[in-house]
Amino acid sequence: MTRAIVEVEIRILADGNVEIGRVVGEAGFAALVSVRYDDSSEFQFLFDTAGGTPALEHNVGIMKDAVERDLSPIEMIILSHGHWDHVAGVLKVIAMAGKPVPVLCHPDALLHKIFISDDGKRHEIGIHQYYSESELDAKTDVIVTNKPFNVAEGIMTTGEVPRTNDFEKLTGRLMEIVTVRDGKETPDLIEDDLSIIFHMKDDSTVILTGCCHSGIVNTVNHAVALTGSTSIVGIIGGLHLHDASKERLTNTIEHLRRYPLTTVGACHCTGLRGRCALMNAFENTFKNIGVGSVLTFEAK
Repeated sequence: MTRAIVEVEIRILADGNVEIGRVVGEAGFAALVSVRYDDSSEFQFLFDTAGGTPALEHNVGIMKDAVERDLSPIEMIILSHGHWDHVAGVLKVIAMAGKPVPVLCHPDALLHKIFISDDGKRHEIGIHQYYSESELDAKTDVIVTNKPFNVAEGIMTTGEVPRTNDFEKLTGRLMEIVTVRDGKETPDLIEDDLSIIFHMKDDSTVILTGCCHSGIVNTVNHAVALTGSTSIVGIIGGLHLHDASKERLTNTIEHLRRYPLTTVGACHCTGLRGRCALMNAFENTFKNIGVGSVLTFEAK
């Protein structure tokens, strides 16, 4: 018999916002996810690994004191995309877990990603600022795919998200990044962006995002197509709305209002502009989250 998800717990371990005492904020993002099934079994994984500062290790220590957990139970590391603030801590997490935890990502997440500043200087902002692909391969198995991936029962990645609307476009400094593929530099469209979909026993759906560079509307539409469920109850993570236009914010809110959301927990790159718009639109469901926040979803 196939097991079904009855509970999803998402614990924010790294973010720029801090929600409890003694934890440390940083520019990166990481979330510890624990999924409980109707047969009482569990599956745990880490989504993103923060920006390589001491914050993640410190926060895991604080979290361990509070709930008697560490990173040893995680069975996978999933990377939302290849930017430094999500991938820098991979080797550190593997060491903290004390075992070769497999890493799942889009193939483009392992490429060189270079930000070219206004003065023409080039800055590596991908994994290669911290480790090489060969160093990662020597530590663990790396699963690369651009397709949706079934992580465990009821848990899947979006894979590449089709970008079908005309208002969720890359903006600002994202337009100044190039990626190196087969020795050639091309504009980085961040096609490696992926999110996690949890399809619960009651047919409800929770979506966990990293930066959501594909756009949350595109991501939600893709999740509905993959699961067949329009009962989206939770959206958690970075939504990259800090520099969004009024048109994008209006269209985003209009679309998200179609779903029975009980929690909108926007953090990381959502920014003040995006948070304020979402807070005003979803007054009863918006959660101001950050390091130390724990969000739990239970199937009815």
